[in-house]
Amino acid sequence: MAGKILSVGGTVGSPVDAGSAFITLADTGDMRIEADFPEADADHLAVGQSATVALPAQDGSTFDATVVQVDPTGTSDGTLVRFGVVLTFADPPAGLLVGQSATVTVTTGSKSGVLRVPSTSVHDVAGTTGTVLRNGVRTTVGVGLRGDQYTEITGGLAAGDQVARSW
Repeated sequence: MAGKILSVGGTVGSPVDAGSAFITLADTGDMRIEADFPEADADHLAVGQSATVALPAQDGSTFDATVVQVDPTGTSDGTLVRFGVVLTFADPPAGLLVGQSATVTVTTGSKSGVLRVPSTSVHDVAGTTGTVLRNGVRTTVGVGLRGDQYTEITGGLAAGDQVARSW
């Protein structure tokens, strides 16, 4: 099996007991990424979704990946429940290290040709409505797809309206 040697448990000529590991070998041919997501995001995750992976050792480059598993149950640290996700690279980068850290972004939905504002601009979101500060006046707006950076506005604003980024 081709792979990368992670550890060697002895030296040349040293005895080895049956069942003990002499070398630990990692299969680097099919590297996978394991990530944890908070429960607030877990119900939006599904097998087959596209993702990007940023590796600190790769100078800010991102790599395409796909979700191949979402754990059906979460694990708790006493304050926060997280769900495990496994992803595979579309084209694994050269020099990938076993166990290295990564930043994973999963695309749970997307739309084009819509009006969007920074998510920090939208407050008091309840279902499909929220509030923005437009020209200093609180305005109720329709809310569609919501993400960490942007929120889709389905009504109550027009292109060119000025809204406060946060308030």
